[in-house]
Amino acid sequence: MVKSSMKALDKKRWEAIQQDNQAAFEEVYQAYSLRLFQEITKRISDRDAAQDILQDIFLCLWERRKKYQPQGEIYPYLYGMAINRVLNYYRKNKKQPILYEIWENLLESLLGLEELSLAFKQAHTQELETLLEIAISQLPKRMRQVYTLRFEDKKSIAQIASELQTSPHTVNNQLKEIRKRFVKTLKTTRFIFI
Repeated sequence: MVKSSMKALDKKRWEAIQQDNQAAFEEVYQAYSLRLFQEITKRISDRDAAQDILQDIFLCLWERRKKYQPQGEIYPYLYGMAINRVLNYYRKNKKQPILYEIWENLLESLLGLEELSLAFKQAHTQELETLLEIAISQLPKRMRQVYTLRFEDKKSIAQIASELQTSPHTVNNQLKEIRKRFVKTLKTTRFIFI
């Protein structure tokens, strides 16, 4: 009963946040920030870094409120965002053994917690989609056209070449360049693949 009432409250809050309601956002912050901070500091001893991660989570949540669609309670979604950022912190700071230890312990603690696992995957997927949108927006106009025709409109290289009045070889080269740029974007980001 308590869990269903929490889902209903979180749903109401989330709908208000998507309508730019800062008071609802503040309620979510007040409800979950301390608990989230404690989870982050269990994995990162640097309290300043943990505070930065916490602020980044809520800033990202507010900035992308129109795109994010948490299912159910908001906390598991925030927790998934936190774990992504903790792993990124260790990757960025080249602390691989600690990263793997955290990941192994995380998997044990998530065993059987399907809702949390789904929230983690959803947060991870939405961050990756946002990263892809940024990379696409930075492509030159012609490459964006090639990308759209190939991956959104599902056209063949020959069809794209015909439509853009260019050679299939040029289209193929542009697709290779698009892939290189996407890989470069992923390598220079804090994002980590799980």
